[in-house]
Amino acid sequence: MKTGLGRGVAWGTICATALFFSSAVHAQDAQEVAQITKSMPSGAQEVVQRLGELDHLPAGEWRFHAGDVAHGESTDLDDSSWQTVKPGFESSGEAAWFRRWVEVPKTLHGYDLTDTRIWFRFAAEANGPMPQIIYFNGSRVALGDDLEPIVLLDHAKPGQKVLVAVKLLQTVDQKRFHNAQFKIDFSESRPNPDDLRKEFLSAALLVPSLSKNQQGDEATLEKSIQSVDLKALDGADQSKFDASLKQSQSQLESLK
Repeated sequence: MKTGLGRGVAWGTICATALFFSSAVHAQDAQEVAQITKSMPSGAQEVVQRLGELDHLPAGEWRFHAGDVAHGESTDLDDSSWQTVKPGFESSGEAAWFRRWVEVPKTLHGYDLTDTRIWFRFAAEANGPMPQIIYFNGSRVALGDDLEPIVLLDHAKPGQKVLVAVKLLQTVDQKRFHNAQFKIDFSESRPNPDDLRKEFLSAALLVPSLSKNQQGDEATLEKSIQSVDLKALDGADQSKFDASLKQSQSQLESLK
């Protein structure tokens, strides 16, 4: 179910709950989120966009080999001569290998990923079923078609490296490498920047249809968003950035 401004009356019955803001944005797809963000002042847009960069590692480039390879999952295999590809790449219907070393960066756009959980999902498509086999550091971790995300690292530490190898089995039609997702679950010991981002988006969506003092509530939302210290994030000052998230969350409480 999608949520829009016209559903303000229904949402009004649950305004007092702590899940009020975050629930609304879960119903939005990427295009709707982009539209909500675009409606915000430029400074608020920057904060929302920067927070949105922290919950995933880039898909990056992959080494690709058309056709089967013996022990294509091995960490000792030299794949330097393989073709380099990015999401959007298309190949034939024969079996294919994709490989990439993934390293946890010291910081991700300034954010320390220590103790985060990182999930992996390889998205590819063809005309008909396309079984895939996924290996981490040479060990098989999943086999099947249209696989769910798999935990790559449970308590990530900067500098950790994992060789991710994906074998796509033969298909009746050409294959298309759609995307490789490295989704981040934040450590519970720190305030969650993605949860706060979703609350900003939901407030921006719902305040115009629910507020009895729209100008005042929008000013409160703007103040809350501007409390997020992007300079602390740029300087990788984790404690100062976390403190700004807590302050922002506290200011946002009045809108609930």
